[in-house]
Amino acid sequence: MKNIIYRCYLMILIFIFFASKSFAADSSINITGSVADNTCAVSPSSDGQIVDFLNESIKSLNAVNKTSLAIPFYIELFPCGTAVTGVKVGFTGIADSSNTSLLALENIGGAASGVGIQILDKARNPLSLNDDNQNIPWTSLTAGSRNTLNFYARLMVTELPVNAGKIRATATFTLEYQ
Repeated sequence: MKNIIYRCYLMILIFIFFASKSFAADSSINITGSVADNTCAVSPSSDGQIVDFLNESIKSLNAVNKTSLAIPFYIELFPCGTAVTGVKVGFTGIADSSNTSLLALENIGGAASGVGIQILDKARNPLSLNDDNQNIPWTSLTAGSRNTLNFYARLMVTELPVNAGKIRATATFTLEYQ
């Protein structure tokens, strides 16, 4: 009797072993793609730029959403690859607490208050800070050439009263190539 039970257990173990193997399958993943020459380098002249508002008069910043004159700045891309066709430029940084589409001023001694910094595209349309790339339009680039992307920055009143002081903020730009 013990011999029969032993043989049954042995048969079950053999069945389980071979049954698990019969359900195994080999699978593969195919990986494809290409390497493209579709990016640009940021020119050293564009890294660490200073946009100087000089001495903006507090008298002209007397109402919420009122803006200062727009100060131009640029991002130069060179050299650009032979397959580049377009770029999306986004700006990130610490947002103003009253208007999150504006860049907040740094909290330094003697800092101005009641204003944020608005970044504009070349047509002087406002760009939202920290926007996901889905809402940023493509800008055409010329392959193999030097490309200059023009922008503007201006102060915008976020709350009254505006207090005079130093203006300092930092934005980081990100590039997504097409």
